[in-house]
Amino acid sequence: MKIAIIKLSALGDIVHASIVVQFIRKHIANAHISWFCDARFEQIARLLAGVDEVVALPLKDKKFLKTFGILRQKQGQFDIIIDLQGLLKSALVSRSLGKNIFGFDRFSAKEGLASIFYTHKYSCNYDKNIILRNLELCAFALNFSFDEKEILAKEPCFLKNSRIPSDESRIFNKNSRIPDKNSRIPDKKILIAPFASESSKCYAHFASVIKGAKEFAQCFLVAGSEPERKKATKLASSGATLLAPLDLAQILEFMDTCDLIIGNDSGITHLAWAQNYATITLFGNRSGARNAFATPKNLIIQATPKHEINAFHIDKSDFCINDIDPAQIIAKAKVICDA
Repeated sequence: MKIAIIKLSALGDIVHASIVVQFIRKHIANAHISWFCDARFEQIARLLAGVDEVVALPLKDKKFLKTFGILRQKQGQFDIIIDLQGLLKSALVSRSLGKNIFGFDRFSAKEGLASIFYTHKYSCNYDKNIILRNLELCAFALNFSFDEKEILAKEPCFLKNSRIPSDESRIFNKNSRIPDKNSRIPDKKILIAPFASESSKCYAHFASVIKGAKEFAQCFLVAGSEPERKKATKLASSGATLLAPLDLAQILEFMDTCDLIIGNDSGITHLAWAQNYATITLFGNRSGARNAFATPKNLIIQATPKHEINAFHIDKSDFCINDIDPAQIIAKAKVICDA
């Protein structure tokens, strides 16, 4: 059976959907799985364990003729097409591939208009946990069932390929704080992902978290863009080490050496969950219950928003995430590191 999975963007969305691959493999061992994504996220898609083919579409770059050419070559090749994105553009991509399309109905999709392109429509409350939404749609499309306990027993969703250079200078930014060799260096390691796609998702008090956590763990910071790195360099002065620029495969490898990852509602933090690493994820104007899957080692700290959260219409002016007490994060981090 040839299956097309449509999940175009963004990093966090792809990570949230990554778990479906191993469930498909579990129930349809001989499935050929093709993953369609925006070209910006090709790297992370190629690290998905169990995917046979990644098809990168230059949609964000508005290279529509090139995109159309790629889709035309794939037209009619799939037995089942599953649109996990629920957007008009993902529905159009799905429709260009074939007619046997499964997606959310107009009350369940992020953009209800997308549902007119689906031949099979699944009803699921939009406020429901995103991991469960993705799995339920795949289960509906492929006629299997699952138990939430199976999520707790999942395998890592992404491949690791040991590409971190052995030269430590490549990992540590030369301008970062390196612990004094004569000082007592804790043997626990915490990776902090302090950035996110929107400012209202970013916690402003990580400096206090670092100062408290460095008593029992070495703290490391990951940052991507140049503006992020400038902010991270300042944050590192609180007692953390800023990692040199790493690609996603290298970040996965570094996570493997850590005892805990702390971060905002962002792709990096969700990536840690997908790999079964211990996490503390911070939420403010978005629902942690919807956007993360809590486990005994994957904790959620939810601030109290100004208004009731509406997943369809997020109040991006609400910075309530900053109301989270750093002491609460530090206490939970110590419990995990001491476990």
